[in-house]
Amino acid sequence: MSQAGHEPPLCQVDLVSVCGLALLLMPVLTMAHELGGHAATCLATHGKLTAIGTFYIDCDSATLPAKRLVSLAGPVMDGVLAVLFHQLWRRLRGDWPRLIAWYCWLVCAFEAAGYLLFSGLLGLGDLGPTGDGGLAPVAHPLLWQAGLTIAGFVAYVALVAAGQRTLTAMIGAGLATRNTRRTIAHGFYVTYVVAAIIASLPNPQGLDIIRTSALASSGGALAGMINIGFGARGAGHGVPFRIGRSRVALALGLVNTLVFALVLGPTIR
Repeated sequence: MSQAGHEPPLCQVDLVSVCGLALLLMPVLTMAHELGGHAATCLATHGKLTAIGTFYIDCDSATLPAKRLVSLAGPVMDGVLAVLFHQLWRRLRGDWPRLIAWYCWLVCAFEAAGYLLFSGLLGLGDLGPTGDGGLAPVAHPLLWQAGLTIAGFVAYVALVAAGQRTLTAMIGAGLATRNTRRTIAHGFYVTYVVAAIIASLPNPQGLDIIRTSALASSGGALAGMINIGFGARGAGHGVPFRIGRSRVALALGLVNTLVFALVLGPTIR
């Protein structure tokens, strides 16, 4: 029994369990984007799927419209999944299911907004209007880049605010939730990015794939988690929310990431 004055905080989340969830979800959500979005659309548009890697697929499309559809399919899949997981999060009960759904909707939403911002700023990527970008070639590419950048920035800022708000709905508000908030956001973010880098190491392109795919699509797109982790300010109190230590989640996550890296890291052709 806890002594008076030493009761445990209402909201407690174990870092080991958060790391396990990040290791589990990184491969699953990445493949939802690559296989459920790009690869499925490649086959549906009668393209030829030539390679599948940890963070990309290669598709030979017969026409320019088909190529653009394949490129759009990944970010669109992220957006659709974000909406579905958010609706699921609103309906779920139980701390573990709600935390998992929260991670899923926010990661997918950040990925979708991140592609808008990344492609707008650099003109590259799935939505890029220049060079090897997914939408190229287009008329007035600079206007496209400006529009994508503005849309991505607005969406990303709104998502950070939504992430703060929905996390507060789960664990409470104020400085009393500081440690739990940082564990949920920062612990997940760091583990997710490290797992993405590890999964990229077996790729024959080496540092290029780490820089352009793992760091951009994970470290860059999910950077809003850093802000969310620092969102505990002012008065408030935690609400009952507890995620205990689960070595099973950690073990399953390690196995999932390892298999992902060893099977798809070198690229299947």
